[in-house]
Amino acid sequence: MLILLIIVFLFSLVYGLNEVSFIKVLKALLGNVSTGDTVVMIIKQVRLPRTIMACIVGAGLSVSGCVFQAILKNPLADPFTLGISGGAALGVAIAFVFGFQSVTNFFVPFCAFIGMAISVIVVYLVSIRRRFSSKTMILSGVVVSYIFSSAVMLLFALSPSNSVQTAFMWLIGDFSNFDERLLPFITVVILASIIILSLFGNVINAVCFSDEKSKTFGIHIAKNITFLFFTASIITAATVSACGIIGFIGLMIPHAMRKIVGMNNVFLIPVSAFSGAFFLPLCDSLSRILFSPVSIPIGIITNMIGGFFFVCLLLKSDGTYIK
Repeated sequence: MLILLIIVFLFSLVYGLNEVSFIKVLKALLGNVSTGDTVVMIIKQVRLPRTIMACIVGAGLSVSGCVFQAILKNPLADPFTLGISGGAALGVAIAFVFGFQSVTNFFVPFCAFIGMAISVIVVYLVSIRRRFSSKTMILSGVVVSYIFSSAVMLLFALSPSNSVQTAFMWLIGDFSNFDERLLPFITVVILASIIILSLFGNVINAVCFSDEKSKTFGIHIAKNITFLFFTASIITAATVSACGIIGFIGLMIPHAMRKIVGMNNVFLIPVSAFSGAFFLPLCDSLSRILFSPVSIPIGIITNMIGGFFFVCLLLKSDGTYIK
């Protein structure tokens, strides 16, 4: 996984709207080119931050999806089927439609984070009445997502077309316009959360059992599920607030890695993190190459791949994936 991550990382720096030779990329990274060189500007100011962000976001979405599927005992659970993206979408729509993004560059991510926090709290409060039932949590997430999506459509219908276009491109999921100043904060939040969830691998394994069996391990189910749920939600909030809604990563990667390393979350979580970290930059490179010189939002690429992935999964499945 580490070797693949390095290869894809360098590939993403070399290929884009304008191809740069591998030697020039290395020279730019090592600082052996004059500071006024265009190559240095392209690599250090555009592609390097974008590739790092793609790696961090891919790792975060993969881990959060892996944790949601484990604690809810449902392979179709991910950050977006739980309604988290709906809250972010509403927050972003409000920021763009009412012109809050002109106040400061950090206001759009802030609104996205607040919207996601509201959706997470609503889903949590509804689910807590049913003791975190998997079906209740997913259904409440779907309902919250529909309500917030309807509110977004209402705002778009009543707003000027230029505001709608800008908000729509952000909601699809795109790395083109993310604020580089968010990169250190997003990196720290996501990596810290991934490390915490990886250390809780055995606890997550125990939560996957029935409540009666989990109690024999001396684990407080409700408290641990609450902690894991909010930690995974923080990862999703950080990713969406930086680059919009990128779907299917949290669904595809855990499924694929589960086939390779098995169900043990001690291994599955870090492996999923590495897999997402090289898969999303690869998708980002494709989004820049396929229709060059036009760069398309990465969310389109991940949605297309995710759709084909689940058609194949459904055709090959014996029914154990869909319950």
